[in-house]
Amino acid sequence: MSPRVFLGWLVLTAATIVLTIVVGLGRESASFDLIKREPVFAELRESPDAAAKIEIKSRFGAFTMIRDGDGWVTPDRDNYPIDEGDVRRLIVGLSDMRFVERKTSKPERFYRLEVQDIETELSDSAYVNVESAQGNVLAKTIVGRPSARFFDGRASGTYIREPDTNNVWLVTGVTNVQTRIIPWLQRDIVGIPANQVANISIGSGEGAYTLSRAAPADDAFSISGAPEGRKLDGDKATSVSRALAKVELEDVRLRNELALPDDAAMASVTTFDGLTVNVRLAELDRKKWAIFDAAYTGDPADQSEAAVAARAAVEEINARVGKWVYWVPSATFENLTRPLDDVLSPKDGDSS
Repeated sequence: MSPRVFLGWLVLTAATIVLTIVVGLGRESASFDLIKREPVFAELRESPDAAAKIEIKSRFGAFTMIRDGDGWVTPDRDNYPIDEGDVRRLIVGLSDMRFVERKTSKPERFYRLEVQDIETELSDSAYVNVESAQGNVLAKTIVGRPSARFFDGRASGTYIREPDTNNVWLVTGVTNVQTRIIPWLQRDIVGIPANQVANISIGSGEGAYTLSRAAPADDAFSISGAPEGRKLDGDKATSVSRALAKVELEDVRLRNELALPDDAAMASVTTFDGLTVNVRLAELDRKKWAIFDAAYTGDPADQSEAAVAARAAVEEINARVGKWVYWVPSATFENLTRPLDDVLSPKDGDSS
């Protein structure tokens, strides 16, 4: 073999060795003990509708969700309703899990897969326990991070660990567990599209004002309560008209547990169909809280389809919000408490 050919083979061999090392280092630690793809939680897979209680724990705290009739609620927020779609996705995700391979059993390596105990400092794991109405455990696991492994034609998987053991597995499916309670709640409070708003009243007594328009086709609002010579700022009026377009809670409490002060701010939004939503607002402990109540303020004799729908909307809104006080987004609070001067154009000669 000539020196040139020998050198070429030597370079090729060295490159192959380097590539093997790099690929090996980039792989996730595994024993590659392949097994049959059996369900991880056979009972839950067989009867997903049997799930009646879900406990979730993490370094951020713990909370519980329980089935209540056809829906779900959380006792950690006085049985406030849970988003059923999110619960369904979690149950389906767990029931669809199948074993792929066993992973490391060394606790010092658990952090790599985010399956360490939740009490561990800066732990990113989530403990999940699903039980039936009779208290039978349908699924119990510590959920870690998703895997980037490619198998069965899919790049999806999740690392899990059996609680109180060193048994760590890669399983099929990506199951992300939200470890804070608020995202699980039914967050929608009220939604009134801006194009349906006929008038908005802000405040009470001195400084109160009302924005109004005669028809949905009118782009501009007029204002009552403004000082003589001052004009409405159209952009500010548009912003206020969108205040209730889509309001989602930041947190929630029972009204009888968190009373708003007597001098709470007042606002009301009325649609062209006669639906009025009244809002009381106050800032407590640097959080913006609000109470919502709906009423039909249209013609009592009106039996049109729109009026009937408005009355139905009143009942639906009050049934949902009737006993709750909500921590609302800052933008909602600011628009419903805007001072009169803030919605007016600058005074003549004022460059601000």
